[in-house]
Amino acid sequence: MGGVSHTGRMDSTAIRDSYDAVADVYAQGFTADPASKPSDHAMLTVFAEQIPREGLVADVGCGPAQVACFLADLGVPVLGFDVSPGMVEVARARRPGLDARVGSMLDLPPGDGEPAGVVAFYSLVHLQVEERPLAYAEFARVLRPGGLALAAFHAGQDVRQPDSWFDRPVALDFFAPRPEEVAAGLAAAGFAMEATLPRGPYPGEADTERAYLPARKAPGR
Repeated sequence: MGGVSHTGRMDSTAIRDSYDAVADVYAQGFTADPASKPSDHAMLTVFAEQIPREGLVADVGCGPAQVACFLADLGVPVLGFDVSPGMVEVARARRPGLDARVGSMLDLPPGDGEPAGVVAFYSLVHLQVEERPLAYAEFARVLRPGGLALAAFHAGQDVRQPDSWFDRPVALDFFAPRPEEVAAGLAAAGFAMEATLPRGPYPGEADTERAYLPARKAPGR
């Protein structure tokens, strides 16, 4: 079964437990350094260049911190959040001193207007359609006026509901939203879209389209 409760909202307990169950093997075999993927490298580098000096970036759904580490290596202060304590533990082990905390993208810990940037790399995949506006609103709430968000995700209309992952039992739903749907949701939350950039899979990746959406919070919001 998938990781959605009977209320239609994200079952954060099922997602937490599933990622806790696979955290060690996920970190070992499923996350390449963004430097090894030209589009990831380019998008994150351009994103980092637009963050003001000493501006904090929130890495939402940070997993084992491959994106957080990449940004930190570019000199960007990063605060990582993940709903899975197991993933947070792996992130801290990967980069001692990294500020990684347990937190949900539907209720982010930062106060209003604190980060200068929010990055969500493949972390929107477990949100139901009705939950996505709540996440975008949280991105807008925590970002300072004029702050930059960068979302990357598998694009399409597919839903996958695996019962096992890395040979371990899980209860997860994976959604692949359409780029225009994500763009509309971000716009409704007060963001101005800066681009919609699709790409195909690299060798060795799952055979799906990807999309990158950089968006800026309106200065007056």
